[in-house]
Amino acid sequence: MENKKVSVIMSTYKTPDEFLEKAINSILNQTYKNIEFVIVCDGDKEEYNDIKKIKDNRIKVILNKMNRGLPYSLNLAIKNSTGDYIARMDSDDIAINDRIEKQVEFLEKNKKVGVCGTEALLFGAKTGKKDVYLKSIDEIKIQILYKATLIHPTVMARREVFEEFQYNEKFICAQDFELWSRVSEEYDIAVLPIVGLKYRMHNKQASIEKRKEQAKLSMEIIKNNSKKITGNYEERICKTLYVLGGRQKLTKENSGEISRNIDYIIENNKNYPTEVLKKVLYNRFFELILKNKIFSLNFGILKKCFKFYNFKDIINKL
Repeated sequence: MENKKVSVIMSTYKTPDEFLEKAINSILNQTYKNIEFVIVCDGDKEEYNDIKKIKDNRIKVILNKMNRGLPYSLNLAIKNSTGDYIARMDSDDIAINDRIEKQVEFLEKNKKVGVCGTEALLFGAKTGKKDVYLKSIDEIKIQILYKATLIHPTVMARREVFEEFQYNEKFICAQDFELWSRVSEEYDIAVLPIVGLKYRMHNKQASIEKRKEQAKLSMEIIKNNSKKITGNYEERICKTLYVLGGRQKLTKENSGEISRNIDYIIENNKNYPTEVLKKVLYNRFFELILKNKIFSLNFGILKKCFKFYNFKDIINKL
């Protein structure tokens, strides 16, 4: 199995030394040894010089002369990689030591899958499990209509995926959601039911600092994705996916409309297995009902929800 080379790609910019050291060591200490580690220092020369001091010939470090952002840096890392597989890593997280081994093993056995991620454990400012409870290929394809689904720094993909698809550099935030929305039209995407990463939570994360921009770009992606269901853009479909993706809040007042819109989506769907579409949309709807404590709902709406399957997983997640 180790005849397959894995390129781990990572971008870093002013990451605290302690975080960066642990992230790098967690890759260098993987049980899977046939790796190269392509690290792009996105405009911080001091950081670049520090990484250059690490004595491991598997590291390839690149310096951007100025800060160019994550999608540019990841595309640059991919261009400078040589692996059969390409795996993502973030500069403040910690990879579980057999993560690479298990993902390579999975992709070797599942030739139709182009991209796979794993679950993660949160640590730092917030703890818990960061998982993806919709596990089948079709479920994930549907879920990607309204959310990124994959935990970005857990991803591994076949080289040909990144040769065909690159990160869109216009999307300084939500670039993973935008990418998987395109990739999922051509390749199967899977999530391994294992913890492959310790995902650090702290107040300096880009997803917190740039929350408004991320929301704006995510809504742009969802708007485009909404066309995939019936073949045309429809405002009611787009609005429903905004709510399911958490970009607009589900309330008691709009819950009836969203339920009717879900029925409309299912009836007019042209591209997804009907029963799977029902399961994904109504499981997510029910999750939001619980999350937003909307308990005085029309019985007919609740009856539709209770036809489906994942309530135990949803309740455990909340």
